[in-house]
Amino acid sequence: MDRFTAMATFVRVAELGSLSAAARELGLTQPAVSQQVAALEGHLRTRLLNRSTRKLTLTASGETYLARARQILDEVAEVEDDLLSLSSELKGSLRVQAPSGIGQRYLAALIVEFQCQHPGLTIELILDDHVADLVEEDVDVAFRLGALTSAGLVARKLGSVARILVASPGYVATHGNPATPNELARHGHVRFSWTPAGEHLTLIGPLGPVTVDVRSSFRANNSFVLVEALRSGLGIGGVQLPLAQDLIERGELVRVMEDYAYPPMELHAVYSSRRFVPLKVRALVDHLITELAQVPGLEMRSSK
Repeated sequence: MDRFTAMATFVRVAELGSLSAAARELGLTQPAVSQQVAALEGHLRTRLLNRSTRKLTLTASGETYLARARQILDEVAEVEDDLLSLSSELKGSLRVQAPSGIGQRYLAALIVEFQCQHPGLTIELILDDHVADLVEEDVDVAFRLGALTSAGLVARKLGSVARILVASPGYVATHGNPATPNELARHGHVRFSWTPAGEHLTLIGPLGPVTVDVRSSFRANNSFVLVEALRSGLGIGGVQLPLAQDLIERGELVRVMEDYAYPPMELHAVYSSRRFVPLKVRALVDHLITELAQVPGLEMRSSK
C-alpha cells in the first residue's frame, strides 16, 4: 500500500462524502478507492468511516485522522510549491469560479491573459452566480460579491464594487426622475431575484442610510439580463458601475438620484479552510488585483 496515496484518497472520500464521487474525480474505479481506504484502515487498525447504503460518515478516529492528514498533505504541497517558486514557473491545474456579470465582463479576459503568461497551467473558469461548495466542487479559488455567509472558509478582501441607480433615458422622459428615495415606490424596480431585502431598498445618501419600499417590475438572476431590462425602459434599478459605465457614457443609461447609491459590494477571493494557499492561486489573485485597479467603479486593495 502506498500510504501517501491512500491518505490523499481518504481525504477526498471524506470531503466528498462518497466513494463513487471520489473515484470519478481521481480517475479510479469505486472498488479501487474502497480498497485503498480499507487498506489504510487495516494499517491503522481502526475504522475511519461508517459505511451504510445511503451515506458515509466519519468515525471519531476518522475525524482525527482527517485533520492530521489534511495538514500533512498541505505541508507536502507547500514544500513542492516553494521549490516550484524557485523556477518561477507555475504548473498544474487551477479551477476558478466567479459571478457571471463581472466574471464575463472583466475576469475572463484577465484569467485568459494569466494563462498565456503561464502556459504550464491548465485553468478551468466557471462563471455562474451560485455559491459553489469549494470542497465538493474542487474549486481552488472563488470570487464572490457581497457579504460572506459560509463558515469554514478563508477569504481575502480584494476591494469593493460601486453600485448606482440607473434607468433608460426613455423611461425617465416618460415617468420622470424621482427627486427623493420615497418616490421610488411609484416607479417600477428592476432587481436581482435573490435580493434578501425583498420589496425594500437601502440606499446611502447625504445623511446616511435610508430604507424605502419599492415595487418590482422585473427580476432576474443575471447581471446582463438586468442591464438589458433597464436599457429597455422597464424601470429603475441598481447596477454595478463597472458593468454600466460604458452605457452611461454612450447615453443608453442615465443615473437616477445621483446623491444616493447602494452600499458598495465587497469583492472577495475565497479559498477552502486549509492553511496553505498554493502559489498559483496567490499569483492569479495578485494579477487580478493589479489589473482590476484600472476599472471604473472598482476600488481594489493593494496586492501586497
